[in-house]
Amino acid sequence: MERRASHPIADRSAEDLRRAVGRGELVAYFQPEYELATGQPVVVEALCRWLHPARGLVMPDLFIPVAERTGLIGELSRAMFEQAGRRVAEWHRHGRHVGLAVNVSPTQLRPDFAAAVLELVGELGLPAGTVTAEITETPALTESCEEVEALQMLIDGGIGVSVDDFGAGFTSIEALRRMPLTEVKIDRSLMRDHDAEADALARAAVEVAHERGAVVVAEGIETAEDLDRARRWGCDRGQGFYFSPALPAAEAERLLSVA
Repeated sequence: MERRASHPIADRSAEDLRRAVGRGELVAYFQPEYELATGQPVVVEALCRWLHPARGLVMPDLFIPVAERTGLIGELSRAMFEQAGRRVAEWHRHGRHVGLAVNVSPTQLRPDFAAAVLELVGELGLPAGTVTAEITETPALTESCEEVEALQMLIDGGIGVSVDDFGAGFTSIEALRRMPLTEVKIDRSLMRDHDAEADALARAAVEVAHERGAVVVAEGIETAEDLDRARRWGCDRGQGFYFSPALPAAEAERLLSVA
Protein backbone atom coordinates (compact mmCIF):
# COMPACT_ATOMS: atom_id res chain seq x y z
CA MET A 1 0.00 0.00 0.00
CA GLU A 2 1.32 3.43 -0.90
CA ARG A 3 1.50 6.13 1.72
CA ARG A 4 -1.24 8.76 1.54
CA ALA A 5 -0.59 12.45 1.61
CA SER A 6 -2.48 14.85 3.85
CA HIS A 7 -3.68 17.24 1.13
CA PRO A 8 -6.22 15.52 -1.15
CA ILE A 9 -7.75 17.21 -4.16
CA ALA A 10 -10.78 19.38 -3.46
CA ASP A 11 -14.08 17.65 -2.75
CA ARG A 12 -15.58 19.43 -5.74
CA SER A 13 -13.57 16.92 -7.79
CA ALA A 14 -15.67 14.05 -6.43
CA GLU A 15 -18.05 14.14 -9.39
CA ASP A 16 -15.05 14.31 -11.70
CA LEU A 17 -13.72 11.20 -9.96
CA ARG A 18 -17.07 9.43 -10.34
CA ARG A 19 -17.01 10.12 -14.08
CA ALA A 20 -13.40 8.96 -14.26
CA VAL A 21 -14.42 5.46 -13.13
CA GLY A 22 -16.90 5.18 -16.00
CA ARG A 23 -14.52 6.69 -18.55
CA GLY A 24 -11.70 4.32 -17.79
CA GLU A 25 -9.39 7.08 -16.57
CA LEU A 26 -8.47 5.06 -13.47
CA VAL A 27 -5.80 2.56 -14.41
CA ALA A 28 -3.92 -0.13 -12.52
CA TYR A 29 -0.17 0.08 -12.15
CA PHE A 30 1.58 -3.00 -10.81
CA GLN A 31 4.35 -3.19 -8.21
CA PRO A 32 5.90 -6.64 -7.83
CA GLU A 33 6.63 -8.48 -4.61
CA TYR A 34 9.73 -10.66 -4.70
CA GLU A 35 10.37 -13.97 -3.00
CA LEU A 36 13.43 -13.33 -0.86
CA ALA A 37 14.66 -16.91 -1.07
CA THR A 38 14.68 -17.00 -4.88
CA GLY A 39 14.75 -13.36 -5.98
CA GLN A 40 11.75 -13.97 -8.26
CA PRO A 41 8.60 -11.81 -8.56
CA VAL A 42 5.66 -13.86 -7.31
CA VAL A 43 2.89 -11.27 -6.74
CA VAL A 44 1.94 -7.93 -8.26
CA GLU A 45 0.10 -5.33 -6.21
CA ALA A 46 -2.41 -3.29 -8.20
CA LEU A 47 -2.05 0.42 -7.42
CA CYS A 48 -4.54 2.93 -8.77
CA ARG A 49 -3.51 5.87 -10.95
CA TRP A 50 -5.82 8.54 -12.37
CA LEU A 51 -4.97 9.55 -15.92
CA HIS A 52 -6.73 12.90 -15.68
CA PRO A 53 -7.36 14.63 -19.03
CA ALA A 54 -6.29 18.02 -17.62
CA ARG A 55 -4.03 17.24 -14.65
CA GLY A 56 -2.19 14.32 -16.19
CA LEU A 57 -1.10 11.47 -13.94
CA VAL A 58 -2.68 11.90 -10.49
CA MET A 59 -1.33 9.76 -7.66
CA PRO A 60 -3.73 7.95 -5.30
CA ASP A 61 -2.75 9.95 -2.22
CA LEU A 62 -4.57 12.89 -3.83
CA PHE A 63 -7.87 11.19 -4.65
CA ILE A 64 -8.33 8.10 -2.45
CA PRO A 65 -9.30 10.26 0.59
CA VAL A 66 -11.97 11.91 -1.57
CA ALA A 67 -13.24 8.49 -2.68
CA GLU A 68 -13.50 7.34 0.94
CA ARG A 69 -15.28 10.47 2.18
CA THR A 70 -17.78 10.53 -0.66
CA GLY A 71 -18.59 6.81 -0.77
CA LEU A 72 -16.86 6.23 -4.12
CA ILE A 73 -14.27 3.85 -2.70
CA GLY A 74 -16.42 0.82 -3.47
CA GLU A 75 -16.76 1.74 -7.17
CA LEU A 76 -13.05 2.48 -7.39
CA SER A 77 -12.12 -0.78 -5.68
CA ARG A 78 -14.32 -2.84 -7.98
CA ALA A 79 -12.81 -1.09 -11.01
CA MET A 80 -9.33 -2.05 -9.81
CA PHE A 81 -10.37 -5.64 -9.07
CA GLU A 82 -11.89 -5.99 -12.55
CA GLN A 83 -9.10 -4.27 -14.48
CA ALA A 84 -6.18 -5.83 -12.63
CA GLY A 85 -7.89 -9.22 -12.42
CA ARG A 86 -8.44 -9.34 -16.19
CA ARG A 87 -4.82 -8.43 -16.80
CA VAL A 88 -3.49 -11.10 -14.42
CA ALA A 89 -5.90 -13.67 -15.89
CA GLU A 90 -4.48 -12.85 -19.33
CA TRP A 91 -0.92 -13.30 -18.02
CA HIS A 92 -1.92 -16.67 -16.57
CA ARG A 93 -3.24 -17.76 -19.96
CA HIS A 94 0.16 -16.93 -21.43
CA GLY A 95 2.03 -18.94 -18.81
CA ARG A 96 3.02 -16.09 -16.47
CA HIS A 97 1.57 -17.35 -13.19
CA VAL A 98 1.72 -14.51 -10.70
CA GLY A 99 -0.44 -13.58 -7.73
CA LEU A 100 -2.47 -10.37 -7.52
CA ALA A 101 -2.92 -8.11 -4.48
CA VAL A 102 -5.64 -5.43 -4.48
CA ASN A 103 -6.10 -2.81 -1.78
CA VAL A 104 -9.35 -2.83 0.18
CA SER A 105 -10.56 -0.15 2.57
CA PRO A 106 -11.82 -1.42 5.95
CA THR A 107 -15.04 0.49 5.25
CA GLN A 108 -15.81 -2.10 2.54
CA LEU A 109 -15.54 -5.12 4.82
CA ARG A 110 -19.07 -6.51 4.75
CA PRO A 111 -20.30 -9.95 3.75
CA ASP A 112 -21.93 -8.60 0.56
CA PHE A 113 -18.57 -7.13 -0.51
CA ALA A 114 -16.81 -10.44 0.12
CA ALA A 115 -19.47 -12.28 -1.90
CA ALA A 116 -19.04 -9.83 -4.81
CA VAL A 117 -15.25 -10.30 -4.80
CA LEU A 118 -15.58 -14.08 -4.78
CA GLU A 119 -18.05 -13.92 -7.67
CA LEU A 120 -15.78 -11.64 -9.70
CA VAL A 121 -12.68 -13.78 -9.16
CA GLY A 122 -14.69 -16.83 -10.19
CA GLU A 123 -15.86 -15.08 -13.37
CA LEU A 124 -12.26 -14.21 -14.24
CA GLY A 125 -11.25 -17.85 -13.86
CA LEU A 126 -8.39 -17.10 -11.48
CA PRO A 127 -7.33 -20.14 -9.41
CA ALA A 128 -7.81 -20.17 -5.66
CA GLY A 129 -4.86 -18.59 -3.91
CA THR A 130 -4.13 -16.15 -6.74
CA VAL A 131 -5.82 -13.03 -5.34
CA THR A 132 -5.13 -11.31 -2.02
CA ALA A 133 -7.15 -8.47 -0.51
CA GLU A 134 -4.83 -6.04 1.27
CA ILE A 135 -6.66 -4.45 4.19
CA THR A 136 -5.32 -1.03 5.10
CA GLU A 137 -4.07 -0.81 8.67
CA THR A 138 -6.08 2.18 9.87
CA PRO A 139 -8.30 3.02 12.84
CA ALA A 140 -11.29 2.18 10.62
CA LEU A 141 -10.49 -1.52 11.07
CA THR A 142 -12.49 -2.34 14.20
CA GLU A 143 -12.60 -6.16 14.10
CA SER A 144 -16.39 -6.00 14.25
CA CYS A 145 -18.40 -9.17 13.72
CA GLU A 146 -19.25 -8.01 10.19
CA GLU A 147 -15.61 -7.34 9.32
CA VAL A 148 -14.45 -10.67 10.72
CA GLU A 149 -17.21 -12.49 8.84
CA ALA A 150 -16.21 -10.80 5.58
CA LEU A 151 -12.53 -11.64 6.08
CA GLN A 152 -13.31 -15.27 6.84
CA MET A 153 -15.60 -15.50 3.81
CA LEU A 154 -12.75 -14.33 1.60
CA ILE A 155 -10.31 -16.83 3.07
CA ASP A 156 -12.80 -19.70 2.88
CA GLY A 157 -13.39 -18.80 -0.78
CA GLY A 158 -9.69 -18.94 -1.68
CA ILE A 159 -8.93 -15.20 -1.44
CA GLY A 160 -5.95 -14.24 0.69
CA VAL A 161 -6.30 -11.57 3.39
CA SER A 162 -3.31 -9.33 4.07
CA VAL A 163 -3.00 -6.96 7.02
CA ASP A 164 -1.28 -4.03 5.33
CA ASP A 165 1.04 -1.43 6.91
CA PHE A 166 1.67 -3.31 10.15
CA GLY A 167 3.76 -1.13 12.43
CA ALA A 168 2.18 2.15 11.36
CA GLY A 169 0.59 2.38 14.78
CA PHE A 170 -2.90 0.87 14.80
CA THR A 171 -2.80 -2.93 14.68
CA SER A 172 -1.25 -4.72 17.65
CA ILE A 173 0.53 -8.04 17.87
CA GLU A 174 -2.49 -9.37 19.74
CA ALA A 175 -4.74 -8.33 16.84
CA LEU A 176 -2.54 -10.40 14.51
CA ARG A 177 -3.25 -13.38 16.76
CA ARG A 178 -7.03 -12.86 16.47
CA MET A 179 -7.78 -11.63 12.96
CA PRO A 180 -8.49 -13.92 10.02
CA LEU A 181 -5.42 -13.45 7.80
CA THR A 182 -3.04 -15.17 5.42
CA GLU A 183 -0.40 -12.43 5.15
CA VAL A 184 1.14 -9.54 7.06
CA LYS A 185 2.87 -6.61 5.36
CA ILE A 186 5.39 -4.78 7.54
CA ASP A 187 5.14 -1.04 7.04
CA ARG A 188 8.05 0.88 5.55
CA SER A 189 8.17 3.05 8.67
CA LEU A 190 9.74 0.11 10.54
CA MET A 191 12.31 -0.25 7.76
CA ARG A 192 13.20 3.43 8.15
CA ASP A 193 13.42 3.13 11.94
CA HIS A 194 16.79 1.64 12.90
CA ASP A 195 16.40 1.30 16.65
CA ALA A 196 16.13 -1.97 18.55
CA GLU A 197 12.41 -1.53 19.23
CA ALA A 198 11.60 -1.52 15.52
CA ASP A 199 13.58 -4.72 15.02
CA ALA A 200 11.83 -6.35 17.98
CA LEU A 201 8.35 -5.40 16.72
CA ALA A 202 9.09 -6.63 13.19
CA ARG A 203 10.47 -9.94 14.47
CA ALA A 204 7.47 -10.40 16.77
CA ALA A 205 5.08 -9.83 13.85
CA VAL A 206 6.99 -12.34 11.73
CA GLU A 207 6.89 -14.91 14.54
CA VAL A 208 3.14 -14.56 15.08
CA ALA A 209 2.42 -14.60 11.35
CA HIS A 210 4.48 -17.73 10.79
CA GLU A 211 2.82 -19.42 13.78
CA ARG A 212 -0.47 -18.85 11.95
CA GLY A 213 0.87 -20.10 8.63
CA ALA A 214 0.85 -16.60 7.13
CA VAL A 215 3.33 -15.02 4.71
CA VAL A 216 5.24 -11.86 5.72
CA VAL A 217 6.12 -9.12 3.24
CA ALA A 218 8.57 -6.31 4.03
CA GLU A 219 7.58 -3.04 2.40
CA GLY A 220 9.84 -0.09 1.61
CA ILE A 221 12.96 -2.02 0.59
CA GLU A 222 15.11 0.61 -1.11
CA THR A 223 18.70 -0.54 -0.54
CA ALA A 224 20.74 -3.74 -0.18
CA GLU A 225 20.92 -2.98 3.54
CA ASP A 226 17.11 -2.89 3.72
CA LEU A 227 17.01 -6.27 1.97
CA ASP A 228 19.47 -7.75 4.44
CA ARG A 229 17.39 -6.42 7.33
CA ALA A 230 14.18 -7.93 5.95
CA ARG A 231 15.94 -11.27 5.73
CA ARG A 232 17.18 -10.97 9.31
CA TRP A 233 13.62 -10.29 10.44
CA GLY A 234 12.60 -13.55 8.75
CA CYS A 235 10.36 -12.03 6.04
CA ASP A 236 9.30 -14.22 3.13
CA ARG A 237 8.89 -11.51 0.49
CA GLY A 238 9.98 -7.96 -0.19
CA GLN A 239 8.62 -4.97 -2.07
CA GLY A 240 10.07 -1.58 -2.81
CA PHE A 241 12.10 0.57 -5.18
CA TYR A 242 15.17 -1.68 -4.70
CA PHE A 243 13.28 -4.23 -6.78
CA SER A 244 10.90 -2.12 -8.87
CA PRO A 245 8.53 0.86 -8.65
CA ALA A 246 4.88 0.51 -9.65
CA LEU A 247 4.76 -0.01 -13.42
CA PRO A 248 2.16 0.34 -16.18
CA ALA A 249 0.73 -3.02 -17.22
CA ALA A 250 2.86 -3.36 -20.36
CA GLU A 251 6.09 -2.71 -18.45
CA ALA A 252 5.07 -5.08 -15.67
CA GLU A 253 4.39 -7.76 -18.26
CA ARG A 254 7.88 -7.30 -19.72
CA LEU A 255 9.40 -7.57 -16.25
CA LEU A 256 7.55 -10.82 -15.61
CA SER A 257 8.60 -12.16 -19.02
CA VAL A 258 12.32 -11.85 -18.26
CA ALA A 259 12.18 -12.88 -14.59
